[in-house]
Amino acid sequence: MFSSLAVASTVLLGLAASSSAGIAHSRATTPFDGQYIDVNSGNDATEWWWVQAGAPAAEGEFPPSLHVTFYQGYPISALREVAGGANAPENYIVINGAFPNGTVFAYNLVASSSLVTSSGGVISGNWNGAGSFTNSLSKFTLTLDSPEVTGTLSITSNAPHHFGCNTTAGPYFTSAIPSGASLNAAEEIFYNQLGWATSQPGGSASVDVTLDGTRFKFHGQGYHDANWMPQPIDKFIDDWYFLDAQVGPFDLSAVWAKISGATREFTTGFLQRDGVILQNQCSVLGSKTDDFVTITPYGLGFDEPSGVNVMKGFILEYTLADGDEYRFNVSGESLVLDQSIYHRWVGPAVGGRVGGKQYSGIVMYDWLNPSLTPYNG
Repeated sequence: MFSSLAVASTVLLGLAASSSAGIAHSRATTPFDGQYIDVNSGNDATEWWWVQAGAPAAEGEFPPSLHVTFYQGYPISALREVAGGANAPENYIVINGAFPNGTVFAYNLVASSSLVTSSGGVISGNWNGAGSFTNSLSKFTLTLDSPEVTGTLSITSNAPHHFGCNTTAGPYFTSAIPSGASLNAAEEIFYNQLGWATSQPGGSASVDVTLDGTRFKFHGQGYHDANWMPQPIDKFIDDWYFLDAQVGPFDLSAVWAKISGATREFTTGFLQRDGVILQNQCSVLGSKTDDFVTITPYGLGFDEPSGVNVMKGFILEYTLADGDEYRFNVSGESLVLDQSIYHRWVGPAVGGRVGGKQYSGIVMYDWLNPSLTPYNG
């Protein structure tokens, strides 16, 4: 999800949003994974299509991973100037990942334009001069085609596509707002205008790309979603975790967010087994006695390049509507990105139903911290 904010090359993070005051409006009818808002150089909006794939580490190696984001606009307010100010490109593809030997890589592929269309139930996106994608919802395939990076990443989904709050009414978090609650300005954007559509909650992934002449190929697990918002994310979120994992027969994701100026903490949890959704909800932390997720960071380390304390992993605990409980322990084995306000890890995951069979798999998770709130374990 918002794990897509990191930018390749020398640009520190995400890139920024336009400084003008234009507003993006949701389209009345949008195909799932289509273009939901209008993004241009005259507004502060951004929309992106996020794709990631990873595989468990072989003995003596690190987990291979590839993260690709198709961007329109800039999701972090301070960094448009870094990308060129008034001349910053509106359309670009960000690539990050790590080889099995632990070497990380980063690329920023600039496109001359972008266009997302739908025909016959298939969504197509073209970032001219950089790459493209197609999505039938059962399968997502992207192609990279630039002087630096070429190749493909494909995901065959093993779970239904979904919005984030177990609703077909719309891709926003509105249903998580407590009845009668008064929202501040940041909460209004977060709950009613921040969009999230997950097309591939999990599935088998195949990566075959060439990075500056070096071939990178592996098979593993993948995930794809799309996000959009009318303002840069640092304008309304202080702190954020996003986790996505494939563990045995389970696909799972979870979000925790601290919204700017708010006392309420937001969570969302998705859990499916063998194509059957066990949980898909969003809520304010502490507002439910069942059908909720708890996301608990643990451990304490210091990341020298970014100069901040970081967690070693997370415990994810899903309490279903029927009272069943599932628990997963995920940890970061490979630190793919380390910037002061943004970190991304890939690593092992273990868990399952509490008291039942336990499985192993892989997790990819992110910590976005625009407020630079210290983590102290």
